[in-house]
Amino acid sequence: MPHTIMGTPEPASDIYARIGQVAAEWSWLEKLLAEMLSYFCHADPGAMYVISQSASSANVLKWLRQLVELQVHEPATVKILINLLDEIDAIREERNTVAHGLWRAHEEPGFAWVHTLRWGRSEVARDEHWSLADLDALIEDIRRMQLAVGNLGLKLGFLKPDSS
Repeated sequence: MPHTIMGTPEPASDIYARIGQVAAEWSWLEKLLAEMLSYFCHADPGAMYVISQSASSANVLKWLRQLVELQVHEPATVKILINLLDEIDAIREERNTVAHGLWRAHEEPGFAWVHTLRWGRSEVARDEHWSLADLDALIEDIRRMQLAVGNLGLKLGFLKPDSS
């Protein structure tokens, strides 16, 4: 019998495991974005963590877009970087649904409901149906962005290859 949260049955443990994995993978992506922000600010990464760890991902992405447009002079490269940041921003919205939503069980195994509140949309309160496959796809999207930012970091020099 599933446990309840305020009378609402909680999702199965495999759903909770994926929610935790989304959070963990996103933390790595945030670290990479903080390194990128340090690079474009020509700042010490350790000192920049004071700022980047206190700022929302939305703000970090906004700052990166502005810095890319100011500092990158090849239009094709600007477009590629802005598209990458826009893709990360879209994934961030899904991540926020997973991380900040109120989860409850679904009658069918491998599925759950998540309740979200967003003031900026016409339907402020919404219930969404998520599956294990949806969560796995989000995890893969986050990992794909980690790889893209990581490769960019190696190319630009704000990340160093692992010597181990």
